[in-house]
Amino acid sequence: MAYASVVSLAQTLEQLRTRMAGLFSDPTMKSLAGSLEYFEGFLDDSSKRSYHQEKVKVSVGKFRDALNEVESTIELKICEFHQKGSLSGYEKASEDLVGSLLPVVQKIELIRKELVLSLEPCTSHGHDIEPAEDHLETRESMLGSPSRRSFTTNMEHDVVGLDDDLKKILEKLLRSSSEREVVPITGMGGIGKTTLAKKAYDHPRVRSRFDIHAWVTVSRDYGMRRLLLSLVRCIPGMTDKFLEKTEDQLAELLYRKLKNRRYLIVIDDIWSTEVWDNVTRCFPDDDNGSRIILTSRLNAAYDNPDSPLHEMEVLSLDDSWKLLSIKVFGANDLCPSELEDIGKQIAEKCGGLPLAILVVAGHLSKIARRRESWIIVAKTVSSVVANDPDKCLGVLGMSYNYLPNHLKPCFLSMGAFPEDFEIKARMLIQVWVAEGFLKAGRLKSLEKVAEECLEDLISRNLIMIRKRRFNGEIRSCGLHDLLRDLSLREARKDKFLHVTSTRYVSSFLAQRTEVRGFSFFSDISLNDSSELSPHVARSMFLWGKQLISAPPHRQISLLASFKLIRVLAVFSHLFPSFPVEIMQLIHLRYLWIRSNGNLPASVSRLYNLQTLVFQQPELHYMYKTLILPQEIWNMTQLRRLRLLSGNYLSKPKRSAKTDGVLGLRALEELSHLCFASCTEEVFSCLPNIRKLSILDAASDDAFECLQNLAHLEKLETLKCVCYGQKRLSLSNWCVSLTSVKRLILSGCLVLSKDMASLAALPNLEVLKLRDNEFEGNAWILSDEDEFSQLKFLLVAEPRLVNWEAASVNFPNLQKLVLRKCIRLEEISINIGEICTLEVIELICCSSSAEKSAKEIQHEQVEYMGNSCLDIRVYADDDESSSLFDFWRAVLD
Repeated sequence: MAYASVVSLAQTLEQLRTRMAGLFSDPTMKSLAGSLEYFEGFLDDSSKRSYHQEKVKVSVGKFRDALNEVESTIELKICEFHQKGSLSGYEKASEDLVGSLLPVVQKIELIRKELVLSLEPCTSHGHDIEPAEDHLETRESMLGSPSRRSFTTNMEHDVVGLDDDLKKILEKLLRSSSEREVVPITGMGGIGKTTLAKKAYDHPRVRSRFDIHAWVTVSRDYGMRRLLLSLVRCIPGMTDKFLEKTEDQLAELLYRKLKNRRYLIVIDDIWSTEVWDNVTRCFPDDDNGSRIILTSRLNAAYDNPDSPLHEMEVLSLDDSWKLLSIKVFGANDLCPSELEDIGKQIAEKCGGLPLAILVVAGHLSKIARRRESWIIVAKTVSSVVANDPDKCLGVLGMSYNYLPNHLKPCFLSMGAFPEDFEIKARMLIQVWVAEGFLKAGRLKSLEKVAEECLEDLISRNLIMIRKRRFNGEIRSCGLHDLLRDLSLREARKDKFLHVTSTRYVSSFLAQRTEVRGFSFFSDISLNDSSELSPHVARSMFLWGKQLISAPPHRQISLLASFKLIRVLAVFSHLFPSFPVEIMQLIHLRYLWIRSNGNLPASVSRLYNLQTLVFQQPELHYMYKTLILPQEIWNMTQLRRLRLLSGNYLSKPKRSAKTDGVLGLRALEELSHLCFASCTEEVFSCLPNIRKLSILDAASDDAFECLQNLAHLEKLETLKCVCYGQKRLSLSNWCVSLTSVKRLILSGCLVLSKDMASLAALPNLEVLKLRDNEFEGNAWILSDEDEFSQLKFLLVAEPRLVNWEAASVNFPNLQKLVLRKCIRLEEISINIGEICTLEVIELICCSSSAEKSAKEIQHEQVEYMGNSCLDIRVYADDDESSSLFDFWRAVLD
């Protein structure tokens, strides 16, 4: 991935400049900087142009490999400096570094000249040149196109599961509103957007309602004049004279021909909002009910906020099997009983994507209808689809090919996660930042840029949202199986990522020396005793269950070979002690590891580390406290320190070297701090903490310690989990939480007098109460207890019997979740009067609480006319309620 190489090297050079500023006056480094700037400009330009020449692609690949070689050379030299134990030697090492870089920089100069020469013959393919006419097709020419016809006609007659979608689209097209309305249909490639639009376009009631019907299909590299020509051709009575008109004349002609006519226009396959922004002026709004259907893979805002996007979903398993069966056996024949269970497995593996189902159905139609044959297909669905690249993966591949350069490495990196894996959004963002392929904006942090990239990929229907928080924030996401296959294919082609299930890692890595990242999905072992030479990979994920077939002293030697690694996530092994070899990986920025040993003082050698996720299963099961090494205060780049067990952090020692500046000033997240560490000295050295969790047994001095939270002025999320028999009194320490937006309490003692303090928190938007002890098993709110900003409330309290509250207590509440309130007698009817309330969710609650919730809904519908309040009731078979909620609070 050339763009990732450019951005990553630029970051590395910038970091090098801070230590060796004089180095960049050398002619070799100036030449390198010039070539890097040229190549970055070329890549920016290539996103707007169509370079198809093989010579250009070859030169780009050479440029990418050469830039990677430069970066590897620099970072390996930095490793050498550290092994010698002297960072001050950087200036003295300038000459040595330049000497090492000179051959590859000279090679880059030659590649640059080669690229310039290869571009000269293809300048006519620039963005300013209009694409070929077949990129823009009218309805008639679309149906005559072999490549498009093979799928459009097949899908439009046989696709099932569109009845609800069609009903909604027809309602928008036929409703009485006289305004001109835009009806956007969005979804991932191959999901049936065009088929749905055609069903609506050809519906008898729609055909009879509109005076003019026009359909035009747009490619990404559209030309405005071509688009206008295609639209004008669809208008009855037009002569060929319009072929000679200019773009402005065509726009005016189209506007006049549509004026005072009720028209239906379909603009199919829009790749950017630019198309709509440029053509919308041609469609008059005569208040006569005209409609425009847009189909796009991009979820974007158009000009009618009252008509939201119609986002198409993948087919259900039942509809998937029905479509597959129809395509293989016909509409009137039944599938043989011995094939039905295997057929449903095959349909399920298509992920509900109609296009994939059609491809697989075509394959099944050509093979013997025997159970043995179908079992083979069930095991190789991905291969069946991949072997027909011009169809399914070809269609999906356009979504990747048309991505802006900065989004491509983000998408490719998703392949490192297992199939159907629910990826935590915050983990993904942290990995993207650590990888080094994101470019910070002038006023944006890398984390903010990563968040925007995730939102952008979701809006393009390349990433699916698994879960959202109540406020719309993305909690977890994932990839459709076929998009994951596409990601792996493109990543392998670009030497960006290689995913494997091999157990013999040494020989495997030796054959892939230039790959940027690896993801191993099997238990891995070393197949020989030889040491691996340093590898250039920047990321590695281990998903198997263990590292095997190697003596204990050699189990981690594999990792020691990855001297340039930035992201290391070892899910496959629980180490008895923290592996000392990891301390050699000084370029690490993200580390996820499980060990029963303590965190060693030498972890401070990982001076580039941004995120450390350290799990100690043995400690958290025994409620023991991990003592963090004093040296951790030296890790100035650390932003997130996530520990599963409780931990003790002592105050930092003052040193003359720090010039009085103490503390983890970059740290924004710290998990499971014990009460003894909640001191003014510690908190004053954590000035930028935004997310903090406390895990400890209640003690007599806990209240005094928690008052020090007032020193965390940027704190937004606080989780306090207490275990043991004694409960932590809220007293008045929570009054100081004025900046907190999200508060989770578990194992606390909640007195009536404490409620006023909680309610008074000015920024509190989310409150989660789990397994606390309420005075008299009752939560009674007075009229003065107003949670003015609260939008989400979770109550998971098995002991709670009586809850008295009214709308005045929660004026802005949007979602209420009651979980395992098995003794709760009822929900106050007054809760239904909260005008902002959208959802009441009950999970394993008492039958009386469920009954009162339904009474609230009935009253709102029957007497208040409020049909928007959604009541959801779920069963939960978990028997250990208190323990379940405790660990849920710990891990949330």
